[in-house]
This record gives sequence, structure tokens and C-alpha cells, in this order.
Amino acid sequence: MKRRTKIVCTLGPAVDSREKIQQLIDAGMNVARLNCSHGDWEQKLRWVGWIRELSPEVSPIAILADLQGPKFRIGNLDGDALDLRPGQTVRIGRDAQIPINQPEILKVMAPNGRLLLGDGEIELRITTAHGEQFDAKVVTGGVLKSHKGVTLVGKVFDTASITPKDVDDIQEAVKAGVDYIALSYVKSASDVRDLRRIVDRLDPGIGICAKIETREGTKDMENILRVVDLVMVARGDMGLQMDIEDVPLMQKRIISQCTWAGKPVITATQMLESMILNPRPTRAETTDIFNAILDGTDAVMLSGETAAGAYPIECVKTMARIAEKAEAEFDRAKIDREFVERARNGVSHSDAIAHAVSDLARLIKPAAILTTSTSGQTPRLVSKFRPKAPILCATWNAKTLCKMAVVWGVETLLIPAPTITDEIVNNAIDGFFKAKRLKLDDLVIITAGVPAGTAGNTNLVLTQTVK
Repeated sequence: MKRRTKIVCTLGPAVDSREKIQQLIDAGMNVARLNCSHGDWEQKLRWVGWIRELSPEVSPIAILADLQGPKFRIGNLDGDALDLRPGQTVRIGRDAQIPINQPEILKVMAPNGRLLLGDGEIELRITTAHGEQFDAKVVTGGVLKSHKGVTLVGKVFDTASITPKDVDDIQEAVKAGVDYIALSYVKSASDVRDLRRIVDRLDPGIGICAKIETREGTKDMENILRVVDLVMVARGDMGLQMDIEDVPLMQKRIISQCTWAGKPVITATQMLESMILNPRPTRAETTDIFNAILDGTDAVMLSGETAAGAYPIECVKTMARIAEKAEAEFDRAKIDREFVERARNGVSHSDAIAHAVSDLARLIKPAAILTTSTSGQTPRLVSKFRPKAPILCATWNAKTLCKMAVVWGVETLLIPAPTITDEIVNNAIDGFFKAKRLKLDDLVIITAGVPAGTAGNTNLVLTQTVK
């Protein structure tokens, strides 16, 4: 795989065919996102079937189900759309011209409050209260459609992180056999634990993704990273929950924290937004993707671009090209210096071995770094040092096989379960040789955990020539 950064594609009507799913895979999709805020499970199950059927043997496509969470939305508008103009006065609230019926938000709405609608493109300022209805002046206008999101600036709501709709979607996602379930509006590690308890009763092999989009979530990152498998920097709602100028710094901090915790991270929202309508991205979008990759993100995500845009396949190809160019500019010496600095306060033996493998790869320039893993920890730790050599992961755990699809630079293959250490190495080399990812006389660095089958126990490094 020439490109190492992974690409997440949101599925939707623009790619609702077996042929389009195949084209997404050919263009570079690594993870398919099912947005539970839209569509039904009959449609989603059709997509899951196509993805499982079309996934390659090496590095199959992962499936991420993204829960809606406790998002506030307006109700149905007359005519399904409303053209709002600056200076106009509108009535909002329960059963009003712009219907907002959730009691949690109605309870805290008051004069001088600022409401952002949709992705923040429309702004209203509340002027007068009339019980559960309010007059509001349009500050920034636009065309408002039914069911768009509502954000009351500066207010945090004490709502459950998992809604009844989410519970239904979790059950459907587990039945569909997804690899990750993403939790929206994560404020603390306890939110993640709530989802983990529900999922574990159904299928403990499914990974949990925490979407960080609130200031409270950014403050509890250290604890969140202890209990989560994957993180998403959800910049859309993050830009509504805090000042827009704070978002870039939060993105950089979250990516750094995930990198050093050995947890993969996705950067999401508006990465190629202009390509929903246009065949080429803006210079700013290209720079945004480039910088996110240099910051260390494992994956970059497309939302409306692939779900409903006019150029879904071109978006993936464009993102892949930008990623390849960015990866050529990694400052690996800086990564090494930061690790050494952090290691002064102590380091796990697994981290130390992963760093040693990276050092060794720089010296002997192997054809690949070959990892074997039950849980995926070994390739995750090797990945964070961004080695130039390909990272090949042989696993006998079908769940780990797909979950590695979001980890930077890792290519996976399913092998028979080993019983002794020699079998680990032989099965791994044989599998990647047959898959034509290794050839005779290739030098590989092998790192694994022994005894076989013990998760989180990376303790072996050796070099070997493929014979």
C-alpha cells in the first residue's frame, strides 16, 4: 500500500449501488461509515453486505456505525424549507414557525441567547419569551430545512449520552456485524463506559469510538483514552460548542494525545466540503488535510462529500493523493525526540520494543515490519513512530483483522491460530508471501508477543529473510 493514511467514507444515496461501493474501495476507502442520523437499517444492511462481499483479502474494509446521540433538531417546517433573511423576526419554540420541541433546550432558552442552526450557517438571537415560544431576530440568514440541528451557544445540557434511538441503532449495528460503534457528544469516560456495557452484552469484540466535539470531552481526554478503542475529532459540532478559533488547537492536542496513547484517531468534517458540488478542492482544504496528516492523524474522513456529493469517487482519489504527498514530509526525528523526552518519566516494555523496532528499521531498511497480534496492540504501537517500512499485521482474530483498517500504515491478513512461537512467524510470513506482499529473500523485522494468544504482551523482536 503506497498510501499509509487511512480514508473513512460516509455512505449515502450518492454511492447506493454495488458498483459505487466497489469504486470507493478501488479509489482508496479503508473504513465505511454508517451515519445513524439518516436512512434506515434496511438500506444500511445492503451496504454492509456489499462491503463484506467486495472487501479485499489483505486489509479488508472496516465498518463504523455512527450513533446520532442527544442532538437537538428542529421539527418539520411548512413546505420543508424556510428562507431566512438578516433582520427578519421569526417565532421559534414548541409548535412554532420554527418548531423546537425538546424540553431540555426550551428550559434554558432566554432573551439574548444565540441559536445556531444546521452546521452554524444560520444564526438567530432570541429577543422575547412567550412561554415555550420565543421571538428571534435573524442575524445570519440562509435556507433552513426540516430536521436541521440546533445549538444554543454557551449552554451544556445534562442529557443522557445514549438515547432510546441510539439503543435501537446499537442493536441493529451489532446484528449487522459492524467493527466499530461511534458515540456522539462524549463528555467524559463514563459516557464511553455506558456504551461499552451495552455493547459487551451483545458483542464484546466491537470497538468503541469516542467522538470529541464538546469542551468537556477535551478536558477528560486522558481518562477517555483509557477506555476507548478509537477517537474521532468531530470538528463540525466542535465548531458550534466552542469558539471557532479554538478548534485547530483542540484538533492538534487531541491527535497528539491519541498518538502517544497508541489509540488511532480520525480527523473529520468539511475536509473536502467544496467537492460536494465541484470536481476540485480548494487550496485551503488541501492544506487542511496535509496538516492533519503531518500532525499525526491516522485517518481522514469524508462525510457529505461521499454520502450525497456529486463527485464521491473523485473525493477519495483526491484525498489519497494529498495523503501520499504529506506522508513524504514526516519529521520522524521529531517523533523520536518527543518519545525520548516522554520516556524519561517511564515507558512500558511494549512501547520500548515498538520504538526499538522503528530504530532498527531505519538502520537495516527491511522490506517490511511484520507484526503478529491478537488484540492489535503491537501494530498500533509500531505505527505511532511512522516507520517508512510497511507494517504488516498477521492476526488470527477476525475482529482485529478489520479493526486495524483505521490504524495508520497497517495492512492486515487473517492466518491460522498458532500454538507455538515458530508457528506465529511461519504462518505470518507464509500468509503475506502467498498474498504477494512479501517475496523470496526479503528481509523482515518481526515483532510479536509470546506466548501466542496473550493480548497486550509485545516482547519479541527478530530479523529474518524470507525463504
